[in-house]
Amino acid sequence: MRRWLCGAALAAWAASAGDEPRWPAPGAPLRPAVVELPRDFGKRRVFIDAGHGAEGNAGVASVRCEQEMDFTLRAAEDLARRLEQTGHFQVKVSRKAGEEVSYPKRLREAAGFGAEAIVSLHADARGMAHAWEAAPGTLCWRNDDTPGFSVLYSDRGDADLNAARRRLARAVARRMSAAGLLPYDGRDYPGLYLNDSRQPGAFIDRRYLYVLRKPEVPSVIVETHHFLDLEEAARWQEPRTLEAFAAAVASALGEALGAPPPARWTSTAD
Repeated sequence: MRRWLCGAALAAWAASAGDEPRWPAPGAPLRPAVVELPRDFGKRRVFIDAGHGAEGNAGVASVRCEQEMDFTLRAAEDLARRLEQTGHFQVKVSRKAGEEVSYPKRLREAAGFGAEAIVSLHADARGMAHAWEAAPGTLCWRNDDTPGFSVLYSDRGDADLNAARRRLARAVARRMSAAGLLPYDGRDYPGLYLNDSRQPGAFIDRRYLYVLRKPEVPSVIVETHHFLDLEEAARWQEPRTLEAFAAAVASALGEALGAPPPARWTSTAD
């Protein structure tokens, strides 16, 4: 039904039907978690990667022509700030505004920082898009068919590392779903996104992405939303969405890192 109604019309229809608007309709309810960390959790080091932003790698453009690298930096800085406000995370972001940082350098910096987990933020562009006029004289690409987030992880490592990656990915996807964000079903990536056997929205990566297969600590890519979906892109401009996302990630990190921290590691990325 969402794809046949504009956002305002959908919200009115949902209200008249006695249902709350469903994500990503305007007014769709979100439920930010109360972040509760395990006893003796201490303070953990987390590396937040603002996806793209390497030389010649701006990523995709959104339904309103925002560059992915600009969105991910804004989202990464917001997430880092909110994690640090808990008092239980020390956070490093992979790049700053105006910097071009290669992925090997990012992983070396994560290793030097002593990161115990890596969360790489991206926004996805899926399916068959069509051009539309986002503003007078501004043509962008749009596809409203498949909103939702995905959390990717690698199974190309030893058994203990793979288990830690899987634990983190499942926890992030579960907590995001619990917050009211919509898990993506992976339909546009047959053979590239392998569905996790237990957790909707979590996928085993079969593109063998560098930031997933190289680190020796748990790492995930969070495709936060469908960048070409008009309603979902609008929701990710809202502080309430960033708040719900940060609380989900904080809770997931608490769940995944609640065991004794892994040994410090040295990146061999080249």
